[in-house]
Amino acid sequence: MILKCLGSSSRGNCYILEAADETLIVEAGIPMRDIKKGLGWQLGKVVGCLVSHRHEDHARSLNDLLTCGIRVLALADVFDAANPRNRVFCKIIEPMHGYKVGGFKVFVLPVVHDVPCVGFVIEHQEMGRLLFITDTMMFEYRLADLNHVMIEANYSDAILQQNIDRGFMSPAMRGRLLGSHMELQTTKEILRTTDLSAANEVILLHLSDGNSNAKGFAEEVRQIAGKPAYIARAGLEVNLDKLPY
Repeated sequence: MILKCLGSSSRGNCYILEAADETLIVEAGIPMRDIKKGLGWQLGKVVGCLVSHRHEDHARSLNDLLTCGIRVLALADVFDAANPRNRVFCKIIEPMHGYKVGGFKVFVLPVVHDVPCVGFVIEHQEMGRLLFITDTMMFEYRLADLNHVMIEANYSDAILQQNIDRGFMSPAMRGRLLGSHMELQTTKEILRTTDLSAANEVILLHLSDGNSNAKGFAEEVRQIAGKPAYIARAGLEVNLDKLPY
C-alpha cells in the first residue's frame, strides 16, 4: 500500500491510498485534474472517496468525482452543501458506523470542527489499520492496534500568539483556530496517550502556513511517539505496508 499526498493545507487536501488492485481517495479538496494526475489517470482502480466535511479545501471536486462515477462517502451535510444533480453515487455515512469500500473497511468517528466533520479508521489487508483525523480541535477516542496514524497538527499556540503580538495576524484568528483545528500540544497528548506499539509511522496533516514549524513539529512528534514522523505535503509518498520492511 502506498500513500500519496496530493495536498494537505488550507489550499486543498487530498490523499490516495493505492493498493495493488484498488485505490481509495481520502478528501477531494483539490482540482479534479490534479486528482486524475495523482491517480496516474487510472480512475478504474478507484473504489471510492471519503470526505470528512463540506469545506472547499476538502470537498472541492466532490461533484466531479460523482460525474466520473466514483462513489463518494460523506455526511449528509456535505452532500446538501454540494447539491449534486445526481445522487446515484452518493453514500451518506454516519458517525460510529462502519462501511465497506472495495477491500477497504471504514469506521466513522465524530470529531469537533466548526461544521459537521468526521474522522476515519481505515483497514485493508495490505496496510492493516490506519487512523485519519483532521480539522478538529480534539479527539476523545484512544484506539489500539494502529499500524499508521495520520493526524492534524495545524498550529502552535506559541507561534500563533507571536504572530498576533507582532501584528501579523488578527487576534480573532486565535479563537477561530481554538474551536476548529488541532494545536500541536493536543496532537502530542493524543499520541502520548495512544498505544502506538504497532504503529510504523505518524504523518502530520494540515499544517498552517504561518503558524507552524514543519521541521520542529516532526521532531517533537518523533520524540513523543518514538516513531518516524512525516509532514504531509504535495508529493509525499509513504509505504503503508502492514510490516515496516
